[in-house]
Parts: sequence; C-alpha cells; structure tokens
Amino acid sequence: MDFNHVTQDERERLYKEVWTDPVTVVAQRYGMSDNGLRKHLKRLWIPLPPNGYWAKVKAGQKVAKPDLPQVRGELKRHVSNYFIKYKEDLKKLSDEELENVEELNLLTDETITAIKEKCSLIEVKGQLRNPNLLIEQHKEESAYRRKRDRALQQASFNDDYYRITKNKFRENQAMLPIQVSEVNLNRTYRILDALINAIDAMEGYTRVSLKSENDKGYFVVMRTIFYFEVKEENRKKPKTTDYETRPPILVMSVHADDKDTRGIKYQLEFKDREGEPLEAQVGKILYDLFVAGNKMIAEWHLSYRALEREIEESNRKWKLEMMRRGEIKELKLLEEAASDWDRAQKIRRFTDTMAVKINEISDEQKRQKLAKWAKWAKDKADWLYP
Repeated sequence: MDFNHVTQDERERLYKEVWTDPVTVVAQRYGMSDNGLRKHLKRLWIPLPPNGYWAKVKAGQKVAKPDLPQVRGELKRHVSNYFIKYKEDLKKLSDEELENVEELNLLTDETITAIKEKCSLIEVKGQLRNPNLLIEQHKEESAYRRKRDRALQQASFNDDYYRITKNKFRENQAMLPIQVSEVNLNRTYRILDALINAIDAMEGYTRVSLKSENDKGYFVVMRTIFYFEVKEENRKKPKTTDYETRPPILVMSVHADDKDTRGIKYQLEFKDREGEPLEAQVGKILYDLFVAGNKMIAEWHLSYRALEREIEESNRKWKLEMMRRGEIKELKLLEEAASDWDRAQKIRRFTDTMAVKINEISDEQKRQKLAKWAKWAKDKADWLYP
C-alpha cells in the first residue's frame, strides 16, 4: 500500500484495523514503526483509540468509537475513490463489458445513485455569497485587464510613451474562459460557482491555464479533462416590432478530445432555452460529464488493450523473423559442414590411393618425403571432417 496516496477502501480498511488491533501490531503488518504508521494515519484523518482503550476492551467495557471523517479539503490530495467507486478492477473487465453502452456502466450502483441524487439537488443561488476562488480571481483579473487596456489605448498616440506605459503592467494571468457581456456576467458567475463546487464535492476539480495568451478552463471528472467556455449567442428577432429587448442567450460549450482513446471526441453544448434557462440545466451538465467521462475511461482501456495487442503481434512477428534468420544461419552451417565432409572424403580417397603408389617407389628418400606429405593430407582431412 502506498500510504502517501490511498483509495477510500484502503483508508476504511486501515481504520478498521487500528480499532481491531493495537497500532504496534498493525505497524508490524505493514513493515514499519508504530510512530511511522501514526504519522500516516494522522495525515489520512484516521482516528486512533485513546490511551487505556485496549485495557477497557479487555475488561469487557464498551468504548465509543468515533466515525471515520469524510474526505474533504486537504485530505483530497491523499485519498481517491471516496466518491467515485468502480464495480471492480477495470483491468479485469472484458472488451464486451467495456463496450457496454449503458450509462455509467463502470460504476457501482451506490455511486450511480449518489451521482444522480447530487446532480438533481444542485441549485444555482439567486445571489452569490462567498464565491469560489476562481470566480474571485476572474473578477480581479478582468478589472486589471480593463485598467491596463484603457491605459494602453490612451498611450497609443506615441510609440515611446506606449512602451513606457506597457512596462508598468504585468502579463495576463489565467482566468476562467468567460466571454459574455455585462448583462450576463453575474448569471455566469452564479452558474459556474454552483458547477465548480459540485464537481469539487464529487471527486473532481476545475483548473484554468493560459495557452497562446488565450484563457483555458477545464473540469476534470472521472479522470477526464473537459475544456469549457461560457459565451453568448444573439437572439433571433421576432417578426413583430413590439417586443421587449432581452439579453443574449447564454451558452456553455464543453469538449473532450483524447488522442489516446482511438480518437474519440465529445462535444457538448448547453444554452438558454425557452422556459429552461442555463441555471436549470446545471445538474444535467454535470451528469452528462459523468456519462462522457465513464465512456472515455472505457475507451482508454480499450485503446490500451489494442495497443498491447499490436505490440504483442509485433513481438510475435519479430520472434518468427529471428527464428527464420536463425534457421537460415543453421542451414548455411549445414551446407558448409556438408561441403567440408565432401572435401574430407575426397582427400581421404586420394591419400589411400597415394599410400599404395608410395609403396611401389624404390627411392627411399622420395618415398619418405611423399609419405610425410600424405600423412599431412590425411590430418587435414580429419580436421575438415565435421
């Protein structure tokens, strides 16, 4: 177990263990000191039995046990799967199970129920109090940019003065990608505040960044990054002229584009509709993000498996090629051995015939010289013989 980051199931198991056995026993189970384990338990907000607890238990007394605190705040950095729980290890699911088109098919029934319940209860406040930090940052950064842009516009009559003025201001800092008029700005803040807080409570988060001087915002839901933007769309004017001027339509666009998941893309758009303003759709927006995130995770696993199969097939072909090359090499060695055997046989037949002829030579010196050469030739035949 990685005590620096645990799942909620692992955290719950630790909680049960330290209330079933003393910390010294549990620490030995995990191969660490009891002080080391205590530090991990403190960071994971796992309450420990008080002094004298085990003596009271041994004496048959009942001692109240505190509940395991819910995951929130700083603890979210160290615990996962406290809200999102999967039916089982996704690696064990078959391709057919991953390809199941049923919504949220990877999650437990308990998690699905919790998602539906929380999405149905999301409410956009009529008045924004204690807004999310990202909302506050957008207000401050927007005001700063307006101030800077006005100053630069006023200084545009002279290049030198423009450069001096520009040096007084910093570069942009990332903020929420909101492209709406003043009339829709407060609505946008309230909608995003409700959505950001809901995502944060459901094991997700929201971040902003700058890319090529453009503000980017993204939600992370079920390990999937969803880029979003809030913008406006002009209303179509009715044919009659006696109508009340209404603000532009508020639009939220969301997209996910993961190149690792067989090129799958999600493009979602939500907007003000007659009788259903964007405020009333926040629960649906979040639910649709979970549905898309569920599908993206399944697609990722399917893509990873496809890649593994490609690598396995490539390795199989490579091994066959190496075997083929090895057989070719062995065949070449066999041919060389056969050639050497043939040469050795020819030399032996030659030396046998030569031995008969040598014995017929009367000149002793010449006969010894030829006999010595014949022995050398026979030795070479033995050397060539495979």
